[in-house]
Amino acid sequence: MSEPTTYDFFMDELLALEKQIYLVVQKEEEIVEEKTALLKELQALKDENEILRIKLGEAEKKAEMSGNLFGESDTLNTESKEVVKNKIDELINKIDNHLRS
Repeated sequence: MSEPTTYDFFMDELLALEKQIYLVVQKEEEIVEEKTALLKELQALKDENEILRIKLGEAEKKAEMSGNLFGESDTLNTESKEVVKNKIDELINKIDNHLRS
């Protein structure tokens, strides 16, 4: 058996190093692909979030406008109710007066 020479030893070391470098490059490529996919997903989620914020703002404006309309109508209803109540009280008083006389 011949003893491994320094040349053979260095060649083996270079081959092992080459394999390790190849594995690191492969992992780096996988990581870059995954990062790209995640960045695309992140951008899609940001876009969706912005759309939802716009829709939420529109819904809040509509709700606010509806609330104002209902609030005004409630106020009018309250005022109308008071007017009707007063008229009913007046009519009751008139009936009472007619019955008493």
